[in-house]
Amino acid sequence: MEQTVKHLTLEITSNLGDVALVAVAVHAICVYAGLGQDNASLVELSIVEAVTNSIQHAYHGEPDCKMNMTISVDEEHLRFDLYDTGTPMPVEQVDRLVQGHGIVEAKYSDYTSIPESGRGLEIIHRTMDKIAYTRDGCQNHLMLAIRLGAG
Repeated sequence: MEQTVKHLTLEITSNLGDVALVAVAVHAICVYAGLGQDNASLVELSIVEAVTNSIQHAYHGEPDCKMNMTISVDEEHLRFDLYDTGTPMPVEQVDRLVQGHGIVEAKYSDYTSIPESGRGLEIIHRTMDKIAYTRDGCQNHLMLAIRLGAG
C-alpha cells in the first residue's frame, strides 16, 4: 500500500522576528499530525532553535537572507527539511547535534539547567528521532524527523 505524503513549503528571511511565524506554523502542523500538545511544543522549540541557529551562525545575523523549510507528513513521520545558503555548520557542531557527542555534561538532568550555549542542540537531539546535516554546493540542509504515534 502506497503512503500518502503531504508537503508544505515555507520561506522566510533571516530576520529573528520571522521565527515566530515558523513557530506558529510548526506547532499547528504538529497538532494536525497527531502529536500531543507537549510533543508539539518540544518539536516547535526544536525547529525554532534550528532556524535561530541558522540566522545567527550561518547568516551571522545578516537580515533578509532566504531560508526555506519543507514539512512532510506521512502515516509514520513528521519531517522538517531546512535549507539556507549561509556558512556551513562546523564539523564538531554537526557531530554534537547528530551523534549527541559532547552536547552537555551528564550532570544536567533537565533542559533549564543546561548552559545556554548548548541548550538548542541538546533539545533538538533529545526531541527528534532522525537528524541529518549535509552541505550540497552552497546550500546547507538540516533534516529533522520525529515518529508519529509513539507519544
